[in-house]
Amino acid sequence: MKALSRFLLVVGCFLLNSNVSGQTDGRRSGFTLLNEAVGGRSAAMADAFTSVSGDQTALYANPAAAAWMTSKDLVLSHHSSFADVRQGYAGWAYGNGTRGIGLSLGVHTAGDFEARTGPSAQPIGTFHLLEMNVGLTYAQRLGDRLSTGFSARVLHQDLASERASGFTIDAGVQYRVSGSFTLGAAIKHLGRMEALAQERVSLPREIRAGGSLSRDRLLVSAEARIQRFGENGFHIGGEMRPLRTLALRAGYVSGLEARDLVFGFGLRRGNWRFDYAFVPSSLDLGDSHRVSVGIR
Repeated sequence: MKALSRFLLVVGCFLLNSNVSGQTDGRRSGFTLLNEAVGGRSAAMADAFTSVSGDQTALYANPAAAAWMTSKDLVLSHHSSFADVRQGYAGWAYGNGTRGIGLSLGVHTAGDFEARTGPSAQPIGTFHLLEMNVGLTYAQRLGDRLSTGFSARVLHQDLASERASGFTIDAGVQYRVSGSFTLGAAIKHLGRMEALAQERVSLPREIRAGGSLSRDRLLVSAEARIQRFGENGFHIGGEMRPLRTLALRAGYVSGLEARDLVFGFGLRRGNWRFDYAFVPSSLDLGDSHRVSVGIR
């Protein structure tokens, strides 16, 4: 109980600090793609994954999920979107049912952007955006129902000829109320970046909290988010398995102008799985596709 009280006290301080910063910080955000889902399963369920566990991609939403893993899991994911935005992700995790660890590498690219020194008809060239993050996750169970965990990430950003590095920390908790109902909460992206082009950008800090219900071949999850930048929102997702080898998924996101409904499916054969998510844009910006392959 002492360990739990200390953890909740630390999380409470984080929540208070994040809420105050969200109201007063007027600087622009960097690394906005850190808040995007990784993996086709998570994306197809609107990334309502804070209370979900069972695969490596769940660690990205809430590091406490690693403590419930009982085997190895390797995931490779690719995401393509409008404006030639691309996201690659590779993750590995292992757990023994009491403790879990994870490693991850994320790469985000965008371009070609036109470069100008002032108003002109022709650009002087083009440039790209590159963002990288390397993460380490550790989680541990505290008793039969509670797990806690954290992820530490090293960040690097290239924009034209400018470069900057930094770090971020995620902290999370999951509580299994029963065998089918789980609660989860996480605070993500506590850290800082070096100045880029003589301006220090702020990380897209956010708080997530929600619950999930699993019954037979049906999983429903929902969560609320408080964001340092942008609109707060509500995410809800569902997964149905009509066959052992097939999963159908859908989700809804509120608070975002660019998208609301998402869809996807998953295929499984032996230790292999394939997941796909389709994220249509509601602003004619172009649809988004995410695919991932996993093996355990």
